[in-house]
Amino acid sequence: MLGLALDNVFFPKYRRVKVRGPVIMIGHPRSGTTFLHRLLTETHEFCVFEAWELFFPSLTARKLVRRLIHRRIAAGKSTFFSKDVGHEMLLNSVEEEEMLFLYIDNTQFVSCVTPLAFSDAGFAELVFADDQPPRVRRKTMAFLNGCFQRQIYATGKPQIVAKMNYSGMRVRSLLEAFPDAKIVYIVRSPLETIPSHLTLDRNTFNAMWGLDRIPAATLKGYYERRYRHDVEFYQYLENVIQSGAVPADRFLVVRYDDLRNNLGETVRQVVRFTGLQVSAEFESRIQQQSQEQKSFQRKHQNLQLEEFGLSKERIVEDLAFVFDKYGFER
Repeated sequence: MLGLALDNVFFPKYRRVKVRGPVIMIGHPRSGTTFLHRLLTETHEFCVFEAWELFFPSLTARKLVRRLIHRRIAAGKSTFFSKDVGHEMLLNSVEEEEMLFLYIDNTQFVSCVTPLAFSDAGFAELVFADDQPPRVRRKTMAFLNGCFQRQIYATGKPQIVAKMNYSGMRVRSLLEAFPDAKIVYIVRSPLETIPSHLTLDRNTFNAMWGLDRIPAATLKGYYERRYRHDVEFYQYLENVIQSGAVPADRFLVVRYDDLRNNLGETVRQVVRFTGLQVSAEFESRIQQQSQEQKSFQRKHQNLQLEEFGLSKERIVEDLAFVFDKYGFER
């Protein structure tokens, strides 16, 4: 926090920045949010964060480490997570702004990178972010606003396009803090997201600590807890939609299948809804990606549901409301 405090001394003008109309993408992990986020920002027209900038949200801290980071990138030593894990993360790759909340220990990512994942007490207070005490919610949103202000100031790009999967569980807080925000919710079949999500978590644990160091019963307890929270994620967002708590002109639902099968029109729908001002280069890139989609093959393999103590039947039963509403195959 010292670096953030020093920003007020060395970069005081960032506080004058107004965060207007941020575009925030949410969705159950492994729903295609990374694909859309990187596609929308590939032509460098909007304000996003590279991974190393998420690790150092302070402008003062960045000034101190920038040369070291750039030397590592230039030397080809920028890999943080490899493709084998299921999500390649490089120091200079565009990553999700949800990671900013690691700085204040208020995101489900804490359970992915610390032993909290294996605590018997669980981490429900991080899951149900909209149910946190008002003081905590206000502090969290003020922190995020400050990070957005800093990044706009640093890049000179006023339009935030953020990816914040787990913040689907704090969508009310986001709209309270940013009433002019546009929320894009990507929804994908639970039969695809859940095994992919659990496989990613398993691979992350293996990369960080080694699965041989984690008792099988401990892993089993985590998988069950994670599954319950995955179900609650889908349920929470459907409750938000059905209750009318989120204005229709602030919330767009995009089916993952539409991204895969009709990319061009789906992206144009997102652009129209969000009001993003895009260039001819952006349009050309979308057309190119639409052609590439036809031959896309996933490079990593998900583990079978049985590896996590789950079955298709259980998922379909627990999430029948999602299959019914969006027409996903059972």
